[in-house]
Amino acid sequence: MVTNIEHQAGIQFKKIGVPQPEQVIKATARDTFKNLADVNLTVAGYFNEAADELIEMESGNAKQALCKTLALLSGYHTEVMGARSMLTGQEG
Repeated sequence: MVTNIEHQAGIQFKKIGVPQPEQVIKATARDTFKNLADVNLTVAGYFNEAADELIEMESGNAKQALCKTLALLSGYHTEVMGARSMLTGQEG
C-alpha cells in the first residue's frame, strides 16, 4: 500500500526503523534546549544557590551536575532504555 501511495503521489518515502533509546534521549535533550530560550532570567536567578549546591554535590563537576539535571528533566533518569527491534519495535 505504501508503494502504491508513493507511486500515485510521485514521491518516495524514506524508510527508517524504530528510534533507538539513544536517539530518543538525544531528541528529548534538543527539545529541552528549545525551551531554555523561554526561561526568564530573573526567575532563573532564584536557582543560583541550588545550582551551587548541586555542583558541590557533584564534587565541583558542573558538567556532571548539568547532565544529571537534564536526565531528570527528560524523564530518562532511573535506567537506560532498552534497545528495540527494528522489525517489531518491541523492547529487547
